[in-house]
Amino acid sequence: MQADHHSTTANIGKALTPLLGEEPLLPCLAAVLEKCCRQGAVRFKEIRAAAGTDAMELLLLAWDWRLLIPRRSSQCAEWDDRVMRFEPDEIYDIVNIVQHLVTSAARTGAWNVDQAAAELYARMGAAQYRKMPVLIRELTKLSENGLISAANIHRACTNAGLSNQTGTMIAILKGGGVISPKLMSRSPAERKGCPVYEVHPALTP
Repeated sequence: MQADHHSTTANIGKALTPLLGEEPLLPCLAAVLEKCCRQGAVRFKEIRAAAGTDAMELLLLAWDWRLLIPRRSSQCAEWDDRVMRFEPDEIYDIVNIVQHLVTSAARTGAWNVDQAAAELYARMGAAQYRKMPVLIRELTKLSENGLISAANIHRACTNAGLSNQTGTMIAILKGGGVISPKLMSRSPAERKGCPVYEVHPALTP
């Protein structure tokens, strides 16, 4: 059992290497993500038990990549409204798409976005789940500095064969943790009144 656990966390670390490079905290991060997947959430004291004095740095790394999201928020559920605190009982969540990515990585040692997207949206009962990997690839191509406008989400939907379904797809993408409204952006698109969304950074090919 212990050997299986070691193999699982090693696989997660291997899968994350193309994203994070030779990050010294990667083994610890892999263990924390594996624990979070099993439990559905993780507390700061558990992160500190795994990472010791590097706990805050590990959590900031995970937050930068949206691998862990603080549960606490100021007013709403959007990612950039979340509040980061380093208190023992602060809870950090894992969004749906990342849970599927980490679960798959634990088995295969690969960060397979297409597979995770198809599995997630099939489980969510999305009628167009087979097209979701294509849609996510289009979103990452059309995003700029990790952000995408509603107009470009519509373009991505059209490119993925999902024209006239943009409103539905935005709700489905938000539910899966693929995008989140960017409340604090000051991009030109937002100043013109066009909604802007953050695309999950861990989905970049």
